[in-house]
Amino acid sequence: MNIHLSSALGLVLCAGLAACSTTKDAGELTQKNVEYTCGTDGQQALSVQYTFQGNEPIGAKVVYKDQAIDLNRETSGKADIVGNTFKGNGYTWSTQKFTLENVGSVSGDMLTQDGTQTVNGNKVAVSNILAKQCKVRS
Repeated sequence: MNIHLSSALGLVLCAGLAACSTTKDAGELTQKNVEYTCGTDGQQALSVQYTFQGNEPIGAKVVYKDQAIDLNRETSGKADIVGNTFKGNGYTWSTQKFTLENVGSVSGDMLTQDGTQTVNGNKVAVSNILAKQCKVRS
């Protein structure tokens, strides 16, 4: 009786471990590269290497005009309700909402750079649009 119980318990444990080994670890880091064409005529090239923790994007390295820009996903407030926003080093990259599974088919919105502009003698913070209407290159 004790041998049958041990064998049954062993089979259950093996099945459980096998099931766990096929699922993605929520703490595991993964990277995916996506190529975009931006602008109304699609002539601007932009490349992004996304870093995921489990299924969630946590960072983006945007390559635009031979410049690599490291950005972190903005999750404070309501920044990630409608899409994904990545910020850092004075730049912002925004996209439609995506996960690890569909990142290669979801459009980007725009890349902006923080700047200042003088209005009526006062310096005002502005976002200069570098690239917009970014679509995944097919």
